[in-house]
Amino acid sequence: MNEYKQPLEVREIDVPELEPDAMIVEVEASTMCGTDVHIHQGEYASAGLSKLPLVMGHEIVGRIAVLGKDRRTDALGRPLQEGDLVAWSYAWCGRCFWCTISKQPTACANARMYGWGSADQFPHLTGGFSEYAYVMPLCDVVKVPENLDPALAASSTCAFRTIVHGYEKIGKIETIDTVVIQGSGPVGLYALAFAIQSGARQTICIGAPASRLELAGRWGANHTFDIGETDVSERRERVLELTEGRGADLVVECSGAGAAFVEGMNLIRRGGRYLILGQADPNPVEISGTYFNLRQLTVAGTMSADISHYYRALQFLSDHQEKFPFHELLGNKYGLSGVNDALESMKAMREVKPVIIPSMQG
Repeated sequence: MNEYKQPLEVREIDVPELEPDAMIVEVEASTMCGTDVHIHQGEYASAGLSKLPLVMGHEIVGRIAVLGKDRRTDALGRPLQEGDLVAWSYAWCGRCFWCTISKQPTACANARMYGWGSADQFPHLTGGFSEYAYVMPLCDVVKVPENLDPALAASSTCAFRTIVHGYEKIGKIETIDTVVIQGSGPVGLYALAFAIQSGARQTICIGAPASRLELAGRWGANHTFDIGETDVSERRERVLELTEGRGADLVVECSGAGAAFVEGMNLIRRGGRYLILGQADPNPVEISGTYFNLRQLTVAGTMSADISHYYRALQFLSDHQEKFPFHELLGNKYGLSGVNDALESMKAMREVKPVIIPSMQG
């Protein structure tokens, strides 16, 4: 991507010289994320998060093509060899306050992230919409379970690992809990599956379009509310009815819309919890501070994930793919020349998660 809001170009980039602790992988699959649409629209440029030119794609798995001489095992100590299918975390510096003292690497002050640029800086190949990717020395790596479709595994390396991180921070789901999921995209659907498997008494999914809510129903949501068919007050009344007038024990925001944050605060019971995962709206919203102390709410937010969350997400998919039809998330497959079509389809919400297969023609 050379310009925001403009079509992407196919370009040749030299494979860089390999550092001893690094590796080069041949990208097996890279799935498209809603964040890719926001990056393409330039919504993160003013904050300095995205830097042009960039190789897009941050949900990636690949097979090891060249293994650096000092890179021998994955994060679990399992031997690595060429041909292994792997996923990897972002490169946290390991030296800043957040990495070393607070043990919060996803807040690292010097992080190097995939799919955000710049391709002008070494090691250049830092995006999934590419034949090859460079796994930097500071990236932790895990092997992908052999029974997982690479495209499905790729989808876990943003949407699902973020969910695992978020639920870890907000705390245990109890068997008496009502969990409301705001958003029916990949993040929301993965949040739904995790809540169900964790034993939530009932789950409610709020979102659109209808096709995604139907998918949520097939995954096991007890109730779904279409934001195009109901208004905010109707949805609040329904949640109160389903919880004996109390409100939800846990609300998980996965939609990205600022209005959803305000709505979510009104869906939680006194003493309940709110997990913020999707917020990407740059516009501020207004809310009273008394929501927090007088209602005794716990509110938490997370972004990204460390390698433990990648591992847990991959294992969840591997262990529960018979129970949840995860493949229904995946859209059409595109080669590199079809990335612009995939991006437009994602933007128009015609597909939940398009799949980029760099080795595929078209």
